[in-house]
Amino acid sequence: MVLMESPPKGANSKPEIIDCYVKTLERVLGSEMDAQMCIYDASCDTHFGFCCDIDEDASLELARLPGVLSVRPDPDYNSVEKDYSSGVKLSTLSNPQIGSKLLFPSGNTKHWLVRIDKPGVGVVTKAQMVDYFAQILTKVMGYEKDAQMCVYHVSWQSNFGFCCEIDEECARELAGVPGVLSVQPDKDFESENKDYGGDNLVNSANPSDSSEASQITPVRTKKLFITGLSFYTSEKTLSAAFEGFGELVEVKIIMDKISKRSKGYAFVEYTTEEAASAALKEMNGKIINGWMIVVDVAKTNPPRNGRGRPRPAA
Repeated sequence: MVLMESPPKGANSKPEIIDCYVKTLERVLGSEMDAQMCIYDASCDTHFGFCCDIDEDASLELARLPGVLSVRPDPDYNSVEKDYSSGVKLSTLSNPQIGSKLLFPSGNTKHWLVRIDKPGVGVVTKAQMVDYFAQILTKVMGYEKDAQMCVYHVSWQSNFGFCCEIDEECARELAGVPGVLSVQPDKDFESENKDYGGDNLVNSANPSDSSEASQITPVRTKKLFITGLSFYTSEKTLSAAFEGFGELVEVKIIMDKISKRSKGYAFVEYTTEEAASAALKEMNGKIINGWMIVVDVAKTNPPRNGRGRPRPAA
Protein backbone atom coordinates (compact mmCIF):
# COMPACT_ATOMS: atom_id res chain seq x y z
CA MET A 1 0.00 0.00 0.00
CA VAL A 2 1.46 3.32 -1.15
CA LEU A 3 0.26 6.56 0.42
CA MET A 4 0.71 9.59 -1.85
CA GLU A 5 0.62 13.36 -1.55
CA SER A 6 -2.21 15.19 -3.33
CA PRO A 7 -1.83 14.91 -7.10
CA PRO A 8 -0.42 17.89 -9.02
CA LYS A 9 -2.72 20.61 -10.31
CA GLY A 10 -4.40 19.56 -13.51
CA ALA A 11 -4.92 15.97 -12.42
CA ASN A 12 -8.58 16.12 -11.39
CA SER A 13 -10.31 13.11 -12.88
CA LYS A 14 -9.80 9.55 -11.68
CA PRO A 15 -7.99 8.46 -14.89
CA GLU A 16 -5.61 11.42 -14.59
CA ILE A 17 -4.83 10.66 -10.95
CA ILE A 18 -4.26 6.97 -11.68
CA ASP A 19 -1.97 7.99 -14.53
CA CYS A 20 0.10 9.92 -11.94
CA TYR A 21 0.32 6.74 -9.84
CA VAL A 22 1.42 4.73 -12.87
CA LYS A 23 4.13 7.26 -13.73
CA THR A 24 5.41 7.15 -10.13
CA LEU A 25 5.62 3.35 -10.14
CA GLU A 26 7.12 3.41 -13.65
CA ARG A 27 10.15 5.28 -12.27
CA VAL A 28 10.97 2.20 -10.21
CA LEU A 29 9.92 -0.61 -12.55
CA GLY A 30 11.14 1.04 -15.76
CA SER A 31 8.07 0.10 -17.78
CA GLU A 32 4.68 1.80 -17.96
CA MET A 33 2.97 -1.47 -18.85
CA ASP A 34 4.55 -3.26 -15.87
CA ALA A 35 3.44 -0.43 -13.59
CA GLN A 36 -0.13 -0.61 -14.88
CA MET A 37 -0.25 -4.38 -14.41
CA CYS A 38 1.10 -4.21 -10.84
CA ILE A 39 -1.51 -1.77 -9.49
CA TYR A 40 -4.61 -3.54 -8.16
CA ASP A 41 -6.36 -0.79 -6.15
CA ALA A 42 -6.36 3.01 -6.07
CA SER A 43 -7.81 5.85 -4.02
CA CYS A 44 -8.58 9.09 -5.88
CA ASP A 45 -10.96 11.03 -3.61
CA THR A 46 -10.23 12.32 -0.10
CA HIS A 47 -7.10 10.23 0.39
CA PHE A 48 -4.61 9.44 -2.33
CA GLY A 49 -2.66 6.24 -2.89
CA PHE A 50 -2.62 2.85 -4.52
CA CYS A 51 -1.87 -0.81 -3.87
CA CYS A 52 0.59 -2.71 -6.03
CA ASP A 53 2.28 -6.09 -6.27
CA ILE A 54 6.09 -5.48 -6.23
CA ASP A 55 9.13 -6.94 -4.49
CA GLU A 56 10.93 -5.49 -1.46
CA ASP A 57 13.75 -3.89 -3.45
CA ALA A 58 11.26 -1.96 -5.56
CA SER A 59 9.36 -0.98 -2.39
CA LEU A 60 12.49 0.56 -0.90
CA GLU A 61 13.10 2.61 -4.04
CA LEU A 62 9.47 3.63 -4.32
CA ALA A 63 9.40 4.91 -0.72
CA ARG A 64 12.05 7.50 -1.54
CA LEU A 65 10.45 9.05 -4.60
CA PRO A 66 9.06 12.61 -4.39
CA GLY A 67 5.37 12.64 -3.56
CA VAL A 68 5.42 9.23 -1.85
CA LEU A 69 4.50 9.49 1.84
CA SER A 70 4.92 5.85 2.81
CA VAL A 71 5.09 2.29 1.53
CA ARG A 72 3.90 -0.54 3.75
CA PRO A 73 2.51 -4.07 3.41
CA ASP A 74 -1.15 -4.09 2.44
CA PRO A 75 -2.91 -5.21 5.66
CA ASP A 76 -6.25 -5.59 3.85
CA TYR A 77 -5.09 -7.44 0.76
CA ASN A 78 -8.21 -9.63 0.58
CA SER A 79 -10.56 -6.76 1.41
CA VAL A 80 -12.25 -4.44 -1.04
CA GLU A 81 -12.14 -1.63 1.54
CA LYS A 82 -8.66 -0.07 1.85
CA ASP A 83 -7.63 2.46 4.50
CA TYR A 84 -5.57 5.16 2.75
CA SER A 85 -5.93 7.67 5.59
CA SER A 86 -2.74 9.58 6.38
CA GLY A 87 -3.27 8.83 10.08
CA VAL A 88 -2.11 5.27 9.53
CA LYS A 89 1.19 4.59 11.25
CA LEU A 90 3.96 4.83 8.66
CA SER A 91 6.13 1.81 8.06
CA THR A 92 9.89 1.49 8.06
CA LEU A 93 9.77 2.12 4.31
CA SER A 94 8.58 5.69 4.80
CA ASN A 95 10.16 8.56 2.94
CA PRO A 96 13.07 9.86 5.07
CA GLN A 97 12.49 13.41 3.81
CA ILE A 98 9.27 13.74 5.83
CA GLY A 99 10.45 12.57 9.21
CA SER A 100 10.03 8.83 8.87
CA LYS A 101 11.46 6.09 10.99
CA LEU A 102 14.95 4.76 10.60
CA LEU A 103 15.64 2.12 8.00
CA PHE A 104 15.79 -0.55 10.73
CA PRO A 105 13.57 -0.59 13.84
CA SER A 106 15.22 0.58 17.05
CA GLY A 107 17.15 -2.17 18.83
CA ASN A 108 17.69 -4.33 15.74
CA THR A 109 20.83 -2.60 14.52
CA LYS A 110 24.36 -3.35 15.68
CA HIS A 111 27.74 -1.77 15.13
CA TRP A 112 30.06 -3.63 12.78
CA LEU A 113 33.69 -3.29 11.70
CA VAL A 114 34.15 -4.14 8.02
CA ARG A 115 37.59 -4.92 6.60
CA ILE A 116 37.98 -4.30 2.87
CA ASP A 117 40.54 -5.49 0.36
CA LYS A 118 42.65 -2.73 -1.15
CA PRO A 119 40.60 -0.89 -3.80
CA GLY A 120 41.71 -0.88 -7.42
CA VAL A 121 43.27 1.98 -9.29
CA GLY A 122 41.50 5.32 -9.33
CA VAL A 123 40.45 5.25 -5.65
CA VAL A 124 43.07 7.48 -4.03
CA THR A 125 41.65 10.37 -2.02
CA LYS A 126 39.67 10.04 1.21
CA ALA A 127 36.52 11.27 -0.53
CA GLN A 128 36.89 8.61 -3.24
CA MET A 129 37.51 5.96 -0.58
CA VAL A 130 34.40 6.93 1.39
CA ASP A 131 32.35 6.79 -1.83
CA TYR A 132 33.83 3.36 -2.55
CA PHE A 133 32.84 2.10 0.92
CA ALA A 134 29.34 3.52 0.48
CA GLN A 135 28.98 1.73 -2.85
CA ILE A 136 29.92 -1.58 -1.22
CA LEU A 137 27.37 -1.08 1.55
CA THR A 138 24.76 -0.01 -1.00
CA LYS A 139 24.94 -3.50 -2.53
CA VAL A 140 23.14 -4.91 0.52
CA MET A 141 21.09 -1.89 1.60
CA GLY A 142 19.74 -0.96 -1.82
CA TYR A 143 19.93 2.82 -1.37
CA GLU A 144 23.09 4.92 -1.40
CA LYS A 145 21.94 7.61 1.06
CA ASP A 146 21.03 4.95 3.63
CA ALA A 147 24.49 3.47 3.23
CA GLN A 148 26.16 6.85 3.67
CA MET A 149 24.16 7.54 6.83
CA CYS A 150 25.05 4.15 8.36
CA VAL A 151 28.84 4.60 8.04
CA TYR A 152 30.35 6.25 11.13
CA HIS A 153 34.09 5.56 10.81
CA VAL A 154 36.54 4.85 7.97
CA SER A 155 40.12 3.67 7.54
CA TRP A 156 41.68 4.52 4.20
CA GLN A 157 45.48 4.73 4.40
CA SER A 158 47.48 1.64 5.39
CA ASN A 159 44.44 -0.51 6.22
CA PHE A 160 41.09 -0.30 4.49
CA GLY A 161 37.66 -0.60 6.01
CA PHE A 162 34.76 1.16 7.70
CA CYS A 163 32.38 0.89 10.63
CA CYS A 164 28.64 0.93 10.10
CA GLU A 165 25.35 0.50 11.92
CA ILE A 166 23.24 -2.19 10.23
CA ASP A 167 21.19 -5.21 11.23
CA GLU A 168 22.52 -8.77 11.35
CA GLU A 169 20.87 -9.78 8.08
CA CYS A 170 22.65 -6.99 6.22
CA ALA A 171 25.91 -7.87 7.99
CA ARG A 172 25.70 -11.48 6.79
CA GLU A 173 25.02 -10.36 3.21
CA LEU A 174 27.82 -7.81 3.40
CA ALA A 175 30.32 -10.53 4.30
CA GLY A 176 29.64 -12.19 0.93
CA VAL A 177 30.18 -9.08 -1.22
CA PRO A 178 33.34 -9.20 -3.40
CA GLY A 179 36.16 -7.20 -1.84
CA VAL A 180 34.91 -7.61 1.74
CA LEU A 181 37.46 -9.51 3.84
CA SER A 182 35.51 -9.73 7.09
CA VAL A 183 32.55 -8.33 9.01
CA GLN A 184 32.75 -8.45 12.80
CA PRO A 185 31.17 -6.63 15.76
CA ASP A 186 32.77 -3.27 16.51
CA LYS A 187 34.13 -3.90 20.00
CA ASP A 188 35.58 -0.38 20.15
CA PHE A 189 32.38 1.46 19.23
CA GLU A 190 32.96 4.24 21.76
CA SER A 191 36.62 4.64 20.80
CA GLU A 192 38.13 6.53 17.87
CA ASN A 193 40.92 3.93 17.70
CA LYS A 194 39.63 1.08 15.57
CA ASP A 195 41.61 -2.09 14.92
CA TYR A 196 41.26 -2.87 11.23
CA GLY A 197 44.00 -5.53 11.37
CA GLY A 198 45.88 -5.54 8.11
CA ASP A 199 48.19 -8.56 8.13
CA ASN A 200 46.66 -9.87 4.92
CA LEU A 201 46.04 -6.45 3.42
CA VAL A 202 48.39 -4.55 1.15
CA ASN A 203 50.02 -1.87 3.30
CA SER A 204 51.29 1.39 1.89
CA ALA A 205 52.42 4.58 3.60
CA ASN A 206 51.45 6.49 0.49
CA PRO A 207 48.35 5.08 -1.25
CA SER A 208 48.75 7.56 -4.08
CA ASP A 209 52.19 6.19 -4.99
CA SER A 210 51.04 2.60 -4.85
CA SER A 211 48.06 3.38 -7.07
CA GLU A 212 50.26 5.08 -9.62
CA ALA A 213 52.59 2.09 -9.60
CA SER A 214 49.70 -0.28 -10.20
CA GLN A 215 48.55 1.83 -13.13
CA ILE A 216 51.87 1.35 -14.90
CA THR A 217 51.43 -2.41 -15.19
CA PRO A 218 48.92 -3.19 -17.95
CA VAL A 219 46.21 -5.73 -17.18
CA ARG A 220 46.32 -9.08 -18.97
CA THR A 221 42.67 -9.22 -19.87
CA LYS A 222 40.23 -7.94 -22.44
CA LYS A 223 37.20 -8.21 -20.16
CA LEU A 224 36.27 -5.85 -17.33
CA PHE A 225 33.74 -6.15 -14.50
CA ILE A 226 31.71 -3.02 -13.66
CA THR A 227 29.86 -2.61 -10.35
CA GLY A 228 27.96 0.24 -8.70
CA LEU A 229 25.75 0.89 -11.72
CA SER A 230 22.49 2.78 -11.41
CA PHE A 231 19.40 0.65 -12.04
CA TYR A 232 18.61 3.05 -14.88
CA THR A 233 21.93 2.78 -16.73
CA SER A 234 21.38 1.13 -20.11
CA GLU A 235 23.84 -0.87 -22.21
CA LYS A 236 23.77 1.98 -24.73
CA THR A 237 24.84 4.48 -22.04
CA LEU A 238 27.54 2.13 -20.78
CA SER A 239 28.85 1.55 -24.31
CA ALA A 240 29.08 5.28 -24.91
CA ALA A 241 31.12 5.68 -21.72
CA PHE A 242 33.62 2.92 -22.57
CA GLU A 243 33.89 2.96 -26.37
CA GLY A 244 36.45 5.79 -26.38
CA PHE A 245 39.24 3.45 -25.22
CA GLY A 246 39.03 0.95 -28.05
CA GLU A 247 36.78 -1.36 -30.04
CA LEU A 248 34.18 -3.12 -27.94
CA VAL A 249 33.27 -6.78 -28.37
CA GLU A 250 30.35 -6.79 -25.94
CA VAL A 251 28.70 -4.71 -23.23
CA LYS A 252 26.33 -6.76 -21.08
CA ILE A 253 24.36 -5.55 -18.07
CA ILE A 254 23.26 -8.45 -15.86
CA MET A 255 19.48 -8.45 -15.34
CA ASP A 256 17.37 -10.04 -12.63
CA LYS A 257 15.33 -12.85 -14.21
CA ILE A 258 12.27 -12.17 -12.06
CA SER A 259 12.03 -8.38 -11.91
CA LYS A 260 13.69 -7.83 -15.32
CA ARG A 261 15.71 -5.02 -13.74
CA SER A 262 19.44 -4.42 -13.66
CA LYS A 263 21.35 -6.06 -10.81
CA GLY A 264 23.76 -3.13 -10.77
CA TYR A 265 26.74 -4.76 -12.47
CA ALA A 266 27.94 -5.49 -16.00
CA PHE A 267 30.73 -6.88 -18.16
CA VAL A 268 32.60 -4.87 -20.79
CA GLU A 269 34.86 -6.71 -23.26
CA TYR A 270 37.37 -5.14 -25.67
CA THR A 271 39.21 -6.53 -28.69
CA THR A 272 42.60 -5.71 -27.12
CA GLU A 273 44.23 -5.83 -23.67
CA GLU A 274 45.56 -2.30 -24.19
CA ALA A 275 42.04 -0.91 -24.52
CA ALA A 276 40.87 -2.77 -21.42
CA SER A 277 43.89 -1.52 -19.46
CA ALA A 278 43.21 2.08 -20.46
CA ALA A 279 39.53 1.79 -19.54
CA LEU A 280 40.40 0.24 -16.18
CA LYS A 281 42.76 3.11 -15.41
CA GLU A 282 40.46 5.94 -16.48
CA MET A 283 36.92 4.73 -15.69
CA ASN A 284 37.30 3.38 -12.16
CA GLY A 285 35.57 5.83 -9.82
CA LYS A 286 33.78 7.73 -12.60
CA ILE A 287 30.17 8.84 -12.22
CA ILE A 288 27.52 7.39 -14.55
CA ASN A 289 23.88 8.39 -14.04
CA GLY A 290 24.72 9.77 -10.63
CA TRP A 291 26.48 6.62 -9.32
CA MET A 292 30.20 6.11 -8.86
CA ILE A 293 31.17 2.94 -10.69
CA VAL A 294 33.95 0.53 -9.75
CA VAL A 295 35.89 -1.09 -12.59
CA ASP A 296 37.89 -4.27 -12.05
CA VAL A 297 39.33 -7.19 -14.02
CA ALA A 298 36.56 -9.68 -14.75
CA LYS A 299 36.83 -12.86 -12.70
CA THR A 300 35.69 -16.31 -13.77
CA ASN A 301 32.69 -16.38 -11.43
CA PRO A 302 30.23 -13.47 -11.12
CA PRO A 303 29.44 -12.10 -7.65
CA ARG A 304 26.68 -13.57 -5.55
CA ASN A 305 25.16 -10.18 -4.71
CA GLY A 306 23.93 -7.35 -6.86
CA ARG A 307 22.80 -4.02 -5.51
CA GLY A 308 20.03 -4.52 -3.01
CA ARG A 309 18.90 -7.55 -1.12
CA PRO A 310 18.06 -10.75 -2.98
CA ARG A 311 14.39 -11.45 -3.29
CA PRO A 312 13.32 -14.15 -0.83
CA ALA A 313 12.33 -17.48 -2.31
CA ALA A 314 8.63 -18.09 -2.70
